[in-house]
Amino acid sequence: MSKLLAIGVALSVIAISTAVSAQEIDSLEPGLFETDSIVLKADVGEVRDLLIQSAANLSGALTIRASESNIVRINYWKRAKAANRSTATDYIDLIDVTLDVLPTRTNVKLRAPNPAPWSGTNYSGSVRAELLLPVGCRIEVEAPLYDVTAQGPFEEVIISESLGRLEISDVTGGVMVASVNRRVLLENVTGQISASTSNSSLRAININTGESQAKFRNSGGDIRIEGFVGGINAKNSYGRITVLGFEPRGQSNFIRGSSAPITLEISQMTEGQLVVTNRHEDIDISIPDTLSAYLTLAVDQDGIIEATHFPFISDLVQRDRLSLIAGEGDVDISGTVRGKGNIYIRGTRGE
Repeated sequence: MSKLLAIGVALSVIAISTAVSAQEIDSLEPGLFETDSIVLKADVGEVRDLLIQSAANLSGALTIRASESNIVRINYWKRAKAANRSTATDYIDLIDVTLDVLPTRTNVKLRAPNPAPWSGTNYSGSVRAELLLPVGCRIEVEAPLYDVTAQGPFEEVIISESLGRLEISDVTGGVMVASVNRRVLLENVTGQISASTSNSSLRAININTGESQAKFRNSGGDIRIEGFVGGINAKNSYGRITVLGFEPRGQSNFIRGSSAPITLEISQMTEGQLVVTNRHEDIDISIPDTLSAYLTLAVDQDGIIEATHFPFISDLVQRDRLSLIAGEGDVDISGTVRGKGNIYIRGTRGE
């Protein structure tokens, strides 16, 4: 091959490589660019602990699902918000995703330099990732700027600090999640639970903690729980607390609110104690007419107490206090409103 021909071939290869590289980054809209899907995978054997860590200056979304395999598979897309394609390409080249299998844990790291060139600007670098993990994994996520969706069956999910939206379902051993100003949803979870957010909704569906006490915290947003069996410690201010299909377990259950109504629908209670307190708003409790409980209810001067549609014997009647015995009085339920607010106890046979 002549020297001139060799140079021509080399230039052709360079031109083709440049064209392929350019096609790997798509413009989603003006100023927003994303790579094609990139795949990482590894056989983790019997390793079931997984840690996902992100650089503090990266944001994005993580979708995590379980599969009947010992393979961890990651599909991810690197994305950049930038003034032009050239700058976006520079940003994207600085972002890296790694998958490392260690003897006792699998690490997934989303990397970017610190400081990143987009730090302190209106531009950004991010990663969107879909992960397939073996059934029964114990997952810990340290990615504060990410929305996380995790659908098991998994044994445990821990997200101790987040500014993203969290949706966790089908977990058998426990969940600990904390977000700020974003929605949190738990569904089909058993075991130990701690969940919190603020200025957004906290919702839990089909929860069973056994004898453990689940902790729910919110401020400025509603707590809504549908189908709950176990111990509960819920606290909210400036947001409603609603618990439907409620079966309190264990010796102590606490629900505390302020400046928003509390609504409880007790389907069964055979042990322990339930303490409900509120400030400046109503408490509304529905109970089965077969409930055996001793109820102690108190309001401030402007409040009223109503008990209807279930059989009871009055033990104490005062203007702002009422004690009732339903059945044999086997469990204790107390309700207290401080400030303006009423208490309503309703038997379900009256519906």
